[in-house]
Amino acid sequence: MRIDCHVHLTDEGWIHPDFMLALARIACARAGSETGVYPDAGQLALVLGPAFADPAGERLIEMMDRAGVDTSVVFPLDYGLYTGEPGVPIEEQNFRVCEAARSNPGRLVPFFSIDPRRPEAASLFSKAVEGWGARGLKLHPCAGFYAGDEACTPLYQICLEHDLPVLIHTGSQPAPFKIKYARPAFVDDVAADFGELKIIMAHVGHGWWEEALLVGTVKPNVCYDISGWQPAIREYPQVFYRMLRRLLDAVGPWRVFFGSDGPFLNGIMPLEDWVAAIEEPGLTSCPEVYFSDDEKRLVMGEAFARLVGMNDWRHQNAPPGSGAGCAFWLL
Repeated sequence: MRIDCHVHLTDEGWIHPDFMLALARIACARAGSETGVYPDAGQLALVLGPAFADPAGERLIEMMDRAGVDTSVVFPLDYGLYTGEPGVPIEEQNFRVCEAARSNPGRLVPFFSIDPRRPEAASLFSKAVEGWGARGLKLHPCAGFYAGDEACTPLYQICLEHDLPVLIHTGSQPAPFKIKYARPAFVDDVAADFGELKIIMAHVGHGWWEEALLVGTVKPNVCYDISGWQPAIREYPQVFYRMLRRLLDAVGPWRVFFGSDGPFLNGIMPLEDWVAAIEEPGLTSCPEVYFSDDEKRLVMGEAFARLVGMNDWRHQNAPPGSGAGCAFWLL
């Protein structure tokens, strides 16, 4: 079983152009890092939107099939209060993500994503959970809030009421976003105040991974996804694998989940290569590191499936006339 617990669905008009420009600037900086000659980020930004567009998840399903990924957790991004609103309202974006999941039962699982400072945030989240089939919450503090802000409390309470997890971005993010909001230490506030809340720190805090680990070792309701580490594994594999080994030793494989942060990271490392990097790790640069088959199996899907209770959803997600549902749900 392979589950990618961190994938964005997007379309033209879903994200403000500033975000695409930010991604383009990073790509151009990398491209010119050796020569000092940098491509035009503005021109690259113009093609990124269409390149990432996949609101129904059709291209994602094709990538999943090539990589042997059974299920992906999908959600949009809400940066509107920070960058200016995109053309398509966040309510419609979330609805279309849930619609894509309904069209692909067993393959796509929808999370709801919103800036908690929106006045309608809690009511929309409730509607998405009770009417659209949303199975979790995604928050992105780099849009200008801290994970422990009071504005988030109603959303956390809804998660607790329905036994749903919250996936919180931690770590770096390009300009114009500010990473000060995404330090793992601020997730500690949430874990302390909501001890029964299922919290997933996205990206293990990137460069703040030791701070992220510090939180999880004393807050057992905190889990981690390893998405966003593709650049590190390509350039410094020993850094990634030693981080992962330390994480597994500290909290165990039941609290560590595979994720890709697709489609934004797929250009750096295709999904099938990222899967292989976990299941068949190249450890020549760190021969002291070892991962057992059980650890790899849990990280690649079984641990996340247990956290969110996928076995309990199999009948709810079954296609009409299918009886017990897709084989994937029969854990």
